[in-house]
Amino acid sequence: MPEYARIRGSRRQLWIGAAVLFTLSAAANLASPLYPLYQQTYSMADSTMTALYASYVISCLPSLLLFGSAADAFGRKPVLSAAIGLVSVGTAMFAFDTVGVSGLFAGRVLTGIGLGLGTGAGIALMVEASPARRSWLGSTVATMSFVLGTGAGPILAGGLTEATESLTVPFFAMLGLLLCTAALVLVLRIHKPITRQRWRPTWPSVPGPMRSSFNIAAVTGLLGWAALGLFLALLPSMTESAIPQSSTLASGLIVGSVLVVSAAVQLLAPKLQPRAAQTIGLTLMGIGAALLLSSNLPSLSASTALVLMAIAALATGAGHGLSYWGANREIDVLTPSRQRAGITAALYLAFYAGAGLPAIIVGTIAIGTSLIDAIMIFTLVLLLAVIVFIPIPSLALTTVRRSRAEANTDSEARRSAGHTAWTPPQRAAPTTQPRTHPSGEPLTPFAAERE
Repeated sequence: MPEYARIRGSRRQLWIGAAVLFTLSAAANLASPLYPLYQQTYSMADSTMTALYASYVISCLPSLLLFGSAADAFGRKPVLSAAIGLVSVGTAMFAFDTVGVSGLFAGRVLTGIGLGLGTGAGIALMVEASPARRSWLGSTVATMSFVLGTGAGPILAGGLTEATESLTVPFFAMLGLLLCTAALVLVLRIHKPITRQRWRPTWPSVPGPMRSSFNIAAVTGLLGWAALGLFLALLPSMTESAIPQSSTLASGLIVGSVLVVSAAVQLLAPKLQPRAAQTIGLTLMGIGAALLLSSNLPSLSASTALVLMAIAALATGAGHGLSYWGANREIDVLTPSRQRAGITAALYLAFYAGAGLPAIIVGTIAIGTSLIDAIMIFTLVLLLAVIVFIPIPSLALTTVRRSRAEANTDSEARRSAGHTAWTPPQRAAPTTQPRTHPSGEPLTPFAAERE
């Protein structure tokens, strides 16, 4: 019976999936450096701004829960088309400045739903298109596309707003990119899944053998995206306090540089074991949080504070790239093909929750204190959480670099898992102790048999 698990995707499918994920994440983060300008334009209180940011996160999380597994039942192409349509409508709400504050909220909600809908389908599409000899390529390109898009959005918005002095031009430009992406998806030729399962809004289930790895990856990703969310949502305000004459372009470049560093580091990440990447990434994020706290010392000059902030951004970007790649790659290796979109959506549920935490928590704390003090309190809590969790991913770690033999075994295990979907072989269980994945989890029975 033809299924996604039994079809090797084309290189064209891989890069179209990357374009979709890049554009969706760019559109979702386009407004990041423009929040201060929207607050001035519409005379919004700090609580309203916090609610505006939270509306995107609150709509994205239920979308992942309700529609995360939809691509496993309906197919990748229809779900991606619907996601692009929703994000386009949400972007259009920002493109017309007559919609008011309620229109901004509606646009953020639609964008959040669209991104949540398209995440699992887009990543599954790319993972399935990975070449057999480079099974890591799909997950690596997926994480890089998502991060690069998240960084390109603020840079595009800051640059176009600075050049045109208009809040609507960046969103019209993004509508053009979304239209081009929709055209690519429509001409993409991929097989529809023929399955007996029916889609229904349920919490994605994680197979028992991979539950421990999933929990570790989810917490690592949550901390990584919380560190990144601190820069995405709040760094423009911090930069404005350190440099009163800063522009939207400067804010966009600082925010975007964190994500560009994250994406660049992921080019080197496949040389590491997934658990090693998570451990090293958490360590770098701890260093970044410590430097960000140090930049707020009253005895420092504005230039010194800015330098510390820039170094903190680089460390956080590198740490996020490694931890995000390690968490995503580990789950990609262990996930059964028939459940790929659903489990990926469950993992990204933790990622999006982490990205939304800083703005919501800081906005709540800022009700009783200043914004900068609230940011520092959150940063301190994040630093402590990272320090406590750093040893966890490495508890089962045995090696750091992947050997060539392990890489070949990984490719064989992926091809085998695609045909067996976690079904034990029809013969007596071996008497020897089963081999384990480098992350510490037991291999599937079929992969263990091949070993």
